[in-house]
Amino acid sequence: MLRLSRAWSGVTTKATPLPVVWRALENHSIKFRRGQVCMVAAAPNAGKSMFSLIYAIKAKVPTLFFSADTDTTTVMIRAAAHLSQHKQLTVEKNITSRANHYDEYLAGMNHIQWVFDSSPSLDDIELEIKAYVELYGVSPELIIVDNLMNVAAETDNEWAGLRAIMMEFHDMARKTEACVLVLHHVSEQSEYGPTTMPPARRSIHGKVSQLPAIILTLGYDPIGQVLRVAPVKNRFGPHTADGREFATLFVDFGACQIGDADSQGRAYLNSGYQTVNQ
Repeated sequence: MLRLSRAWSGVTTKATPLPVVWRALENHSIKFRRGQVCMVAAAPNAGKSMFSLIYAIKAKVPTLFFSADTDTTTVMIRAAAHLSQHKQLTVEKNITSRANHYDEYLAGMNHIQWVFDSSPSLDDIELEIKAYVELYGVSPELIIVDNLMNVAAETDNEWAGLRAIMMEFHDMARKTEACVLVLHHVSEQSEYGPTTMPPARRSIHGKVSQLPAIILTLGYDPIGQVLRVAPVKNRFGPHTADGREFATLFVDFGACQIGDADSQGRAYLNSGYQTVNQ
């Protein structure tokens, strides 16, 4: 039992925001914070895994990435495409002829450590975090779990299992003072609108929206090449539960690029990625 001032003095991160990666999100008060559980939810193939990968690369903070939903080869191709500005098809062709073709580029993301267990338990995740601390002497500042449905639950009741896992992640964020970013699915029912628009908070699978400090839902428009990012929950800024207010990012998923939706961002994405062998 402590006075608030005493408890506050013992907190080192004080919900400090992680680095800003896209100005469009900052303009909507969307910031991932240390010591908090955050969530990015979207329908399948809406870009949540690539969104989190690019964020982790650009944020440049010590990161532990649990890539349960995406295999090693896919992550490697996406990361190499993003860092080299080659198309994914070009990357795949280049690594077929020379496996270490992109080693120099991949060195630019050595701040990220990876776990590719396809169905980790909470104990597995805890052990990996302890191993990270043992290796580096500090906790990671960002822990990404891709995604919630892949974490092995300790109960046969799916909804109860998801809620129990989220409670553990909430406790994990407090203890490690890391930002725990959890990726999750939303319902694909047509009642929640087209996938080109961010879905409402009520569409989140398993109704696990109680604990995260911020929840973003994504809508991907392949025609306009835009990713719409809606804060449907935000303890530190404005939000709309129905997702009607959103930030817009330009995307080129073929080259694994996400940029601000302004003239500079569009120019960057349209600058012409290298598509020949190098």
